[in-house]
Amino acid sequence: MRLRRRRWGPDEHPFDVGLQPERVALSWQRTALAIAVGSLLYGRIVASQLGILSLLPVMAGLVLAAVMGWWSRRRYEHHHVTLTRGGGPIADGALLAVVATCVGLAGLLALWLMTGQAVVAGS
Repeated sequence: MRLRRRRWGPDEHPFDVGLQPERVALSWQRTALAIAVGSLLYGRIVASQLGILSLLPVMAGLVLAAVMGWWSRRRYEHHHVTLTRGGGPIADGALLAVVATCVGLAGLLALWLMTGQAVVAGS
C-alpha cells in the first residue's frame, strides 16, 4: 500500500504557520505505530503461555492500529480542508473515544490474564 504524499497547490497553504494540525496527525500516526509494535511484542511474550489464543489480541491490536492510521489521515484531511477553505465543523472526538476504549479494554484483559495466571500459579 502506497501512501499519497500531500502536495500543496499554488493557492493552498497550511492553515497554521506552526503546523499544529500536521503535528497532531503525526502524533496519531506514532500512536498507531506504537499500538502495532506493542501488540506484536505482546504476542511474542505470551505466545508460550497462551499458544494460538495469543493471536486474537495481537490481531485486534494490529487492526486497531491500521484503523487508527487510516482514520487519523482522514481526520487531518478534513481538518485541513475545513480550516483553509472555511465552513463546516471540524472532526469530533470519536477517534479519541475509540482508542481510549480499546486501550482500556486491553488493560482489563491484561489484568484478567495476570490474575488468572496468579490463581493458576498459586494452586
